[in-house]
Amino acid sequence: MPGMANWKDLYAMEYLQLFEEGFPVGDTIEPDFSAAYLPHTVRDSSDRSTLTEADWEAAYHALWSVRERGLRPDFQFVEPNDFDAIIADAPPPPPLQALSDDEYAERIKGAWFGRIGGVILGKPLEMRLDRRFIKRYLESVDAYPLNDWVPHCSPDLDITLRCKPSTLGNVKYAEPDDDIHYTILALMLLEERGLQFSKLDVANNHLRNIPYHWLWSCTRQSYYHMVNLTDDRPVEEQIDEFPTKINPLREGINTAIRADFWGYIAPGDPRRAARIAHKEVTLNAVKNGVYSSMFVAGALSAALSRNPSVEKIIQGGLSVVPRRSRLAHIVQEVIDWYAADKDWVAVCDRIYDKYGHLPFLHALHNMAIVALSLIHGQLDYSKTITTAVMCGLDTDCNSGTAASIVGAAVGYDGLDRRWIDPFNDHVKTAVAGFGQGSISGLAQRNVALWHKLRDEPLD
Repeated sequence: MPGMANWKDLYAMEYLQLFEEGFPVGDTIEPDFSAAYLPHTVRDSSDRSTLTEADWEAAYHALWSVRERGLRPDFQFVEPNDFDAIIADAPPPPPLQALSDDEYAERIKGAWFGRIGGVILGKPLEMRLDRRFIKRYLESVDAYPLNDWVPHCSPDLDITLRCKPSTLGNVKYAEPDDDIHYTILALMLLEERGLQFSKLDVANNHLRNIPYHWLWSCTRQSYYHMVNLTDDRPVEEQIDEFPTKINPLREGINTAIRADFWGYIAPGDPRRAARIAHKEVTLNAVKNGVYSSMFVAGALSAALSRNPSVEKIIQGGLSVVPRRSRLAHIVQEVIDWYAADKDWVAVCDRIYDKYGHLPFLHALHNMAIVALSLIHGQLDYSKTITTAVMCGLDTDCNSGTAASIVGAAVGYDGLDRRWIDPFNDHVKTAVAGFGQGSISGLAQRNVALWHKLRDEPLD
C-alpha cells in the first residue's frame, strides 16, 4: 500500500483533488470511468469490484498524467506556489502596532493555553460529524448550545464519544493530540535549527519525534516517503517531489494546524510569519494547502499586535494569500454571508451546501469554519471555540486554530478560566523530544526563542 490508502481509494481522492485544482479530469466531481485517458482494463470493466490493486495503480498514474494538459480554460482561479508570486497577488497587511516585551509574553501565554483549550474541547467530536449531527447529539444530553466540555456519552442515542479524558467532568490535563504536537514540534525545530531550517530539517523533525500513526493527511504521506528514500538520487531532490508525490491531500487542513508557531514567532509582521510558514509547509503541500498555513500564520501575527480586531486579524491572514485563490474566495464568501445573514448556523449550512463534497480533511471548508467562528465570536474566547465545534467537520483543528488566534489577541488574562484551569498546567504528548510538561513552560520557551530570533534575517 503506497502510504495513506490503497490504490483504489487514492484514485478516488486524486480525481477529486485534480478536479478541484482545475485539471480536465472530467465534467463532474464524480470520477468518469469512461474517460479516454484510463487504461482499457478500467474503462471497459463492467464490474469494477473485480479490478486488482495493479489495475487501480495503473488508473492512478493515467489520471495523474492529465496534469500535463494544464488547467481547464474556464478555471477562474490563479494559484501559484512560489512565495514571491503569492505575495504579489495578495493585498497589503493592515497597519499594526508592535507589542512591548511584557505584552508579548502575556499574549503568547494566552495563545498556548487558548490553543490547547480549543483543541481539547473539539477532540471528542472529531469523528467526521456535521453540524446537524452534533446539534442532535448535544441536544440529547441537554448541552445545546454548547457552553461547557462535551458530555462523553448519550444514553438516548446510544453513542459514546472518543477521548474520555477530554470530556465533561474528566478533563484533568491536556491529552495527546496531533494539533498540539505540531506546535511543540515547531518550537523544537526552531530551538535546534533557527530560522534557516530546511525542508530536510522539517522532515527529520517529524521522523525523529512522532510515530507514523500519530500523523495524518499530507504529513503522514511525506513521512512515508522519507522512510522510503532511495540512494540513487540526492535526498533534497527526492524531498522536492513530496508535495505532489502520491499525495492527494496536498490541500488538506493538516497544513493549517502546523502553522501556529510561525505566527507566534513573528508578532505584528504577517509577511515574516508567512515566509516562515511557506518554507515549512511546502515540504508536502501545494496551493491552498500552502495558503491555509500562511493565512493562519498571518492572522496570528496580526493578533499579536496592539488593539487587534477580528477585521484586522482576517486582513492579516488574507494579506499573505493570493486574491485570485480559492481560499481568498471562500473567506470572502463567509464574510459576505455573515454580513447578510447575521447567523452562524445559516452561514455554516451555506458552507456545507457549497463545499460539503470536499474531503473531511480539506483545508477550504475547514478554514471557512475558522473564519466564521472568528467573525461570530468577535474575540470572545468561549463563543469562538464553541461555535467552531458546533459547526462540525474537523472540530479539534478548527476550534484549536480559532482559539489560538483569540488567545493571542486577548492574552492569558482574557481567557475564560473554565477552559484553562482543568488542565492543571499540564499537557501530555507523543512527541519524543518533549513527552509531557507544563503549558506555561512551553510559553516561556517560546518567549525566550523570540528574543533570540526576532532580529534574525530570513533567507
